[in-house]
Amino acid sequence: MGELLDIEKYDEWFGKNFEELITKYPHKAIAVVEEEVVAIGDSEKEVDNIARKKYPDKIPFVVTIPSKEDLVCLLFQRDTKSTNR
Repeated sequence: MGELLDIEKYDEWFGKNFEELITKYPHKAIAVVEEEVVAIGDSEKEVDNIARKKYPDKIPFVVTIPSKEDLVCLLFQRDTKSTNR
């Protein structure tokens, strides 16, 4: 049986590497095992399957990376909503 995913560890890793990830992998799904990107694809299911085949005893951290433009839009929407209250 595989080990449990250490969410806090991956959350910290994701925060430290966020700028690089949005530059390298915008609109892509990635799978991370032991703080290393091990699969890149168009869907989370795809990269999860790849990572689990490569590392059957590990649980990959899988996420879809936004683009910088997506983040700007989200921040703009949030700021617009907060000023309209």
